[in-house]
Amino acid sequence: MTSLHTAALQLAQNGLAVFPCQPRGKQPACDGGLHAATTDPERINRWWQAFPELNIGIATGAVSDIFVLDIDGEDGEGSLLKLEGEHGALPPTVEAITGKGRHCYFRVGKHRIANSVGQLGAGLDVRGDGGYVIAPPSVHPNGRPYC
Repeated sequence: MTSLHTAALQLAQNGLAVFPCQPRGKQPACDGGLHAATTDPERINRWWQAFPELNIGIATGAVSDIFVLDIDGEDGEGSLLKLEGEHGALPPTVEAITGKGRHCYFRVGKHRIANSVGQLGAGLDVRGDGGYVIAPPSVHPNGRPYC
């Protein structure tokens, strides 16, 4: 079993709905894309046993009870610093290092969280209902592993 396969199963065991994405890519690699996301170990085994190098997508929003703040590069870090100066620091949370920045994972709570691109500031995207992120230990298109 590859580390990607093992990681997909562990994420699913923790309640995160996963689906396969292209190796070294972000595009879904299954019919239905993020709508095929599941916590079912049998389906996950079928996907990753057939193609062990598939990246891991996590469907965000209510399906996994998480949303993700995607902070890309210096622009994203600068925008976040400005927001934190106005509103206070982000609470401690799980983070993943991406190919260009980092993902901060948060529980959804009682409010619906939508997707947005750049609305909070340059380099800041939100992935909520109907969105997804790539999870460690997937490999970014630039060759850098997510961790």
